[in-house]
Parts: sequence; C-alpha cells; structure tokens
Amino acid sequence: MMKDSEINKKVNATLNAVDAIQEVKVSPFLKGRILNNLSAEVEETQKVWSWFTPKYQIATLIVVILLNVYAYKVLTSDEYNTTVEEFVDTYDFGDETYTSIFN
Repeated sequence: MMKDSEINKKVNATLNAVDAIQEVKVSPFLKGRILNNLSAEVEETQKVWSWFTPKYQIATLIVVILLNVYAYKVLTSDEYNTTVEEFVDTYDFGDETYTSIFN
C-alpha cells in the first residue's frame, strides 16, 4: 500500500498540473455562428409537416372514418361470417378435441 508521503506527492502533482492549463483563444464570432446554425436547423424541422394543412387533415379524417364504416359493415355482414365458418371447417380449426399447453 502507498505511504502518505507518496499519496501527497501525487496529489500535489495533480494540483500543479492545473497550472499548465492555458486559456483557449476563440474567434469572437463563434457564438453567433453556432446560434445561427442552431436556428437554421430548427427551421428545417418545421418544414416537414407544413404540407399537412387543416384541409388535408379534414380530408384524411373523412377517409379514415369512411374506411372504418366500410370495415364495420363488412365484418358484420352474413357473407363474412359464412366465409369464416367455411374456412374454419375446411382447415379443422373448430375441432374441440384440440388441447393447448397454454390452457
């Protein structure tokens, strides 16, 4: 294990290393350039959804509602139910003797 004097020497060497740090010289316009670049990036991200105006939003909403109404009518129709029943009978999915490890 290290002695106290060795630890003190290492601590002093570390603290003396701080004296070697010098001030960094930076261009006076650096802050302005960085802020301009950041504001330019924000403007680009706003352009992504600018085409999705309220008139397109309403049209999209109407299309989604119409698709939902159509899907509901198809799912509740007798033809769909008979088609599903035929599919189940054809592939024997309705067999009650089937056991699962999850039940």
